[in-house]
Amino acid sequence: MASKKGGKKANGEDLEAAILRWFECEGEPANVQSLTDALGSKFGKQLVQNTLEQCLKEQKLLAKDIKKARFYFLASPAPGSNDEGSDVGSHKIDLVKQLRQLRNGVSMLSSELSVLLQAQTSSKRATTIASLVSECAALRSRLQALHVIAGKESSCVSDDVSLLIHRYKRARELWRDRKRITVCVIDAVLGDSCGPQELEDIFGLSTDEQMNLCLSGTALTLPATVSS
Repeated sequence: MASKKGGKKANGEDLEAAILRWFECEGEPANVQSLTDALGSKFGKQLVQNTLEQCLKEQKLLAKDIKKARFYFLASPAPGSNDEGSDVGSHKIDLVKQLRQLRNGVSMLSSELSVLLQAQTSSKRATTIASLVSECAALRSRLQALHVIAGKESSCVSDDVSLLIHRYKRARELWRDRKRITVCVIDAVLGDSCGPQELEDIFGLSTDEQMNLCLSGTALTLPATVSS
């Protein structure tokens, strides 16, 4: 039993020496978790915390609570160190405070930047609207010009339509004349001795009835305004 107690005491002394040596070498504040990790998990977290509190009571270390975490740092310079090293711990704490202030400042600047970006977007939107209004006015002017041109060309279009209708009617008249002349030639040459089937087989001629065609069935329906 005595040997076990001696082992624990040596373990605690070794841990205290390791903690003080770490602070002397690193010269920066640390909490229980970060110090336990830095020591390579050689000692338990609870033992590290107890040793830190013991060093705090003996004024070998100082502590500062930041939010829910307690940071420990050296209370006095280690033997052989200069005066600058004695203020390293408090200097780190001041740096943490300054960092928070800088974060708050960045947050405020970010909010102001968002407002400025929104204002720039509104200005850009107004510029876009003005450009679209200008384009719309130009399109309306173009449309009016096209209406004027269409009015001037309407008479020419009417003349073209009349010419097309005249050509259409002339083509149908030529169809009637061709059919009438063809029938007359067949009657004069062959008479009644050659029927429709023989005309198709021998001469390659087909009647409208055989092809299911009629002149009236192929006629186009013309508008009442131009059919006359």
